[in-house]
Amino acid sequence: MSAKHATLGDYAEFHFPLVQDKTKAARRINTWLQVSLLERFPGGPGETPFDAVWPKEGSWTGVTYLDYQVVTNSEGFLSIVFNGEYTGAYPSAFSQSYRFETRTGQPLFLTTLFTDDGVQKLRYRVDELQLDDIDAFLKAAPSSGLDQEEAETQADLYRECGENIRKGLYDEREWQLRADALVMMRGCGFPHVAQALDDLGDKESRFDYETLAPWLNEYGRCLLLEKRTDCPLPERGPEGVFFGEIDDRFPVTLVLGAWSGPAWYAYDKYKVPIRLHREASKEGERVLTRRDDGDSTETFTLKWTDQGGLAGTWRRPGKVPLPVRLN
Repeated sequence: MSAKHATLGDYAEFHFPLVQDKTKAARRINTWLQVSLLERFPGGPGETPFDAVWPKEGSWTGVTYLDYQVVTNSEGFLSIVFNGEYTGAYPSAFSQSYRFETRTGQPLFLTTLFTDDGVQKLRYRVDELQLDDIDAFLKAAPSSGLDQEEAETQADLYRECGENIRKGLYDEREWQLRADALVMMRGCGFPHVAQALDDLGDKESRFDYETLAPWLNEYGRCLLLEKRTDCPLPERGPEGVFFGEIDDRFPVTLVLGAWSGPAWYAYDKYKVPIRLHREASKEGERVLTRRDDGDSTETFTLKWTDQGGLAGTWRRPGKVPLPVRLN
């Protein structure tokens, strides 16, 4: 998909992928990507797919650039990276990667592919590499192109970055699945006003799948090492795209954990996104509410089923709850 913005000049053309087949897997991939980055459901209202996120005419506030690259398109998984720019008080570049297993179209996460211990060891290893970079840089002589104040600011920012890494604040790093390796990005993300001082920049930590073998779970080894397409599907996690009905009459799509927010749903007939908030869960239930002016106007109360779906109720205040089934 592509479209041109009327007033953005050189940044006018936006590009976005669309998986073009009629399977549920394709529908899930398209839904996850469009909700995450465009805050819309596929086929929803608007003159272009980008209407919800790009600047209104005469304004610069919003997504001012968006393009993508298919990193890997194999029989077992699809990996895509987006590069863009968001402009608020000032422009800010972003890069966001997504991975999907191709049989069901559900997104892949580190916890889908690794054991719990493996996830921690991978993150620890990347943290070690970045801390080594920072320590070596701070021990070296300052760049000759900086004055004293700039050099002190640079050093303070790298020390702060190192402390944040040691505190475990960089758990959610950007990562990609490539044909023969997992690549995780490491960088300090200096604020916009100090980006020129970030001499280390963003670096890649590359791990071939053989190296990762001790940390992968059964599904991860099957998908990445054995490169099979018949791997037993992993246990569903708390995030993904779910299709189903309210009261066996109203088809809906629910998205949990997209980049744009904790939860969204839409009636398939209208495809208008409705944002939901996660409430404190109890006794294995997941509670999602829609709020208008601070008040809850509708509530989903859901539990995981043995089949890997969600079941429960939807209700409006003062109304009889209606059954919900999603998978």
